[in-house]
Amino acid sequence: MADGKREGNNGRLMRIGDLARKAGTTMRTIRYYEQLGLIAPATRTKGGFRLYEEDELRKLRLIKNLQLVDTPLAQVKAFLDQRQRGRVASDIAPGISRLLQQQLREVEKRIAQYGAMQASLQETIEILRCCADCSLEPGPEVCPRCPVITSRPGIPLHMQAIIEAA
Repeated sequence: MADGKREGNNGRLMRIGDLARKAGTTMRTIRYYEQLGLIAPATRTKGGFRLYEEDELRKLRLIKNLQLVDTPLAQVKAFLDQRQRGRVASDIAPGISRLLQQQLREVEKRIAQYGAMQASLQETIEILRCCADCSLEPGPEVCPRCPVITSRPGIPLHMQAIIEAA
């Protein structure tokens, strides 16, 4: 086994460096994922080198793709654990569905936060267009009394930061 050959995987095992290169990641990341229980070496050589099967490369690619869509590693682990426990789709579908619904709620929350940020930025830009014609020195005493700002329901957060920084 120390030569990287093994029966069950077309006789091919990869050292950690080869796995990292093929997966487009680092050996450090692979060791970290190992600590988290996301992947595991098939065996080790007599010298202690980790040897991985092709399945671990597929897992690494899956992890990388899930992280591209902001899936936390804890949730990736939960997916992999669910899949490992189930033998048929009906075993794993409910648990994975719950995990995905949780992630969807988090995404919806972030979308709402980004929407509020977008509105604040847009409103601040509109106010600043009016400020371009103002001859007063900006500051916390002057700007909040400006008719452009007082005509609005509130001062957007970005504008508040600009006023306070003046």
